[in-house]
Amino acid sequence: MKGMIVMDQRSAVYTADDFNTDAHVSPAAALERLKTGNRIYVEALDHVRDLSPARILDLFERGQRPFATVITCADSRVVPEHIFMAGLGEIFVIRVAGNVAGPIETASALYACEHLHTRLLLVLGHTHCGAIKAALEGEAGPMAPITGQISAAIGAETDPYQASVLNAEATARRLREESALHQLETAGALEIRTAIYHTHCGVVDFL
Repeated sequence: MKGMIVMDQRSAVYTADDFNTDAHVSPAAALERLKTGNRIYVEALDHVRDLSPARILDLFERGQRPFATVITCADSRVVPEHIFMAGLGEIFVIRVAGNVAGPIETASALYACEHLHTRLLLVLGHTHCGAIKAALEGEAGPMAPITGQISAAIGAETDPYQASVLNAEATARRLREESALHQLETAGALEIRTAIYHTHCGVVDFL
């Protein structure tokens, strides 16, 4: 059946309506959708997403209505649409090595939150991150603009997981320094959160 998400014989059956791509859902509801999607992903349960020509045309004619914005790493193993079992038009994704936030990433997040009205902005770091490893080992080279920012975020931390946490939290702080994002969060129209994706098992730690 189109749009149906089958959990298992003992669980409830979710329909497309349960994953309505409404940008105006609350931050809590958006976060719950991400958590549910990640659980389905980790448990390898069936999840049929609408990728049909009709869905593509709907998004073209009516515009995108993502329920969350995710800033994450460009690592090919970290794909939010899969990790959270989201379909076309459901998540506004910004990807950059090391999930850092410079002017371009921040402007992209501002567009999603201010113009598309997503009320949840999630910074998603991950384990076994090459950018984190490079920063921990003091590598520079072409990655210097990224590793320099990460090094400033993690300080003297040597544990890779904790370094990923500190880096994600630093990115969240930088986003809050953008006045428009800060005003949205202060007004209760936006929630900025952090999380870490475990590349060895698919689980997301929501921090």
